[in-house]
Amino acid sequence: MNIAFVNSTLKWGGVKTWCLDMAVALREQGHEAVIMGRAGDFVDKARRLGIPAWPVRFGFDLNPVAILRFLALFLSQRIDVVVVNVAKDLRTAGVAARLLGIQVVQHVGSGGDFQETAKMRLTQRLVRARFLCCSEYVVRSIVSYVPTLNQYEVHALHPGTRIPEAPAFALHSPPVIIATSQLNADKRHEDLLQALALLKAEGLAFRAIIVGTGSLEAALKELAQGLGIDDVVEWRGFVTDVHAELARADIFVLPTWVEPLGMALQEAMAYGLAPVARNAGGVPEIWPPACAEYLVPQEQGPHALAAGLRKILALEPEALLKLRRAAWEHARASFERGKQAERLAQWIANPPAA
Repeated sequence: MNIAFVNSTLKWGGVKTWCLDMAVALREQGHEAVIMGRAGDFVDKARRLGIPAWPVRFGFDLNPVAILRFLALFLSQRIDVVVVNVAKDLRTAGVAARLLGIQVVQHVGSGGDFQETAKMRLTQRLVRARFLCCSEYVVRSIVSYVPTLNQYEVHALHPGTRIPEAPAFALHSPPVIIATSQLNADKRHEDLLQALALLKAEGLAFRAIIVGTGSLEAALKELAQGLGIDDVVEWRGFVTDVHAELARADIFVLPTWVEPLGMALQEAMAYGLAPVARNAGGVPEIWPPACAEYLVPQEQGPHALAAGLRKILALEPEALLKLRRAAWEHARASFERGKQAERLAQWIANPPAA
């Protein structure tokens, strides 16, 4: 198969990482895979990874110039399948693919991406994409948001991530906690900072690394100072190698109230970190059974996060190492990138009967 991953989003997010990961893995398995997106980081990174990539302009929805460009690209590159997101890529590249009789897969990262509008209904009738969701939670969400989607195929497949063959499992003294989500309101870093303040007040020894940038960066730094934890929190901002940061830590925390799945959580477990997260959204679908007591109630706020972290910080070094190995083994068995790419290829190759 020759698969084109097309993405029109402006910011970097989990869907772009997924496109690149799947393109690499599919090419390793003998398929062809290409990237098409706005000029910049997405196309540049694809090329650095050895993936053929084209910068494209999308313009407005149903832009005839963009549709013609995609028609030419799909024909010249002999594309068999087009994978789009939920925005302009669907209403340009998706339309072009449909005109050529090419299968369209619409990747869905969140149920909130959909609203029941005339434009949405018209687009779906025109393109008739197959829906690929990152979790069963998102499947339930989009059908809840837009009941008319029940007439289309909606499938769940967890994203894959690269699993190191043998992480270092270096234990740090004191233990290091890390979070790698964007510093925006929905990620609930304020709850994490308050949890860290509770633990510090109890005399527990730890350090914390917070990776990422976002709209709340300045406010969160001010909050950390006000809570008296700025001496144990290291703000790393934007980093090009998140794996190097994960290697500096022992414990990963995902403070988000509801996460469609949690690709950052997947990455952390792949690198052998013990996880703490809230029991909500798609997170329980990928949670390791050995870490069940660290999947904390959503409704208890900072105190629940503090309770989960407190239990891990109380572990002896050997027990912590055992927990970290269990998280890594679960990641290797459940969502290794190559296995998920194989599942994706099998699903694409078997569309429902017309």
